[in-house]
Amino acid sequence: MKWTVAALFAAVVCGTFFEPAASAHAQAAAPFPEVPLLHQTHVPHKLAYASLVLGAGLIGASFTLEHRADEAYARYLAETDLSRIDDRYDETVRDDRLSSASLISGEVLLATGVYLRFLRRPLPAGLVLSPGVSRCALALRF
Repeated sequence: MKWTVAALFAAVVCGTFFEPAASAHAQAAAPFPEVPLLHQTHVPHKLAYASLVLGAGLIGASFTLEHRADEAYARYLAETDLSRIDDRYDETVRDDRLSSASLISGEVLLATGVYLRFLRRPLPAGLVLSPGVSRCALALRF
């Protein structure tokens, strides 16, 4: 008799822990909620590519201008006519400054092109609700 009571008790305990699938709760049979997909719009990167090409061109031009400044400096050192020494020096300084300006602006344009093409995310247009700690709750972008 002890064995039948123990078996009956075990069956009741196991029956309460494991419900069969047929008697599952009705809320589990609800369909999955639909999640709308965001449509990715293609953003042209013409400005980024133009900035990259122009930056690379200016960096290349800076090397040519540097070579021209070095040649002008060599002519300045070789000059013996006192009336032309100032002109040769001014030509050397001008070419050297043009080379430096071309190099710096080329690097800035190259960095801008990398930022515009790879790092910046385009902002969504229209009315956007974006709650957050450091944001405005409602923004109109156009």
